[in-house]
Amino acid sequence: MHRFALSLVLAVLIGLGARSASATELDGYWMDSDGEVVLEVGNCGAAMCAKVVWLRLPYGPDRLPLKDFRNPEASLQNRQVCGLNVITGFTKQPDGTWGGGNVYVPDLGMSFSGYAEVLSPTQIKVRGYVFLPLFGATEVWSRVAAPAYHCERDGVPPAPERAGQ
Repeated sequence: MHRFALSLVLAVLIGLGARSASATELDGYWMDSDGEVVLEVGNCGAAMCAKVVWLRLPYGPDRLPLKDFRNPEASLQNRQVCGLNVITGFTKQPDGTWGGGNVYVPDLGMSFSGYAEVLSPTQIKVRGYVFLPLFGATEVWSRVAAPAYHCERDGVPPAPERAGQ
C-alpha cells in the first residue's frame, strides 16, 4: 500500500504547469513507472490540475471502489479515489520546472509539495517532498494514450467475484 502511496504522490506531480486557455506540453495522460496510476492533466483556471482517471487496483479490501478514507476531513472520507482531483495550483517556475501548488495523496490522507521537469515530450522527472526537496523521492513518468477504461467517464466497475463464491 505504501508503494501505491509513493506512486500516487509522484504520479500527481507530473502535470505541474501554468495554464492558460491553450494546451501545454503537460496536457494529457501520464502513468507512473510501476503502472499503478494514470492521471489526466489539464486546465483549472489560471493554474493546472490533475485527476486520477485509472488505477490498476481500483478497489479496497472490501471489494468496493477505493475511497479517500484517510482524509483528515471526515466529510471527505467517503469520496472515491478514481476521479479525484489530486493536484491544484501548479504553475511554471522561473527555473523552468513546474510547481508551487498542492498534491493530495489519498492513500496517505496528506498533501505534499513537489516539482517536475520535462525530459522529453514523452517523459517527465518528478519529485515529491515534505518540507525540503532533500526529503523526498524522484521518478520518471511516461505519457500514455487515454486509457480504455476511464473511471470518471465509466465509473468504477463492480469488483470481480472471488473464486468459490
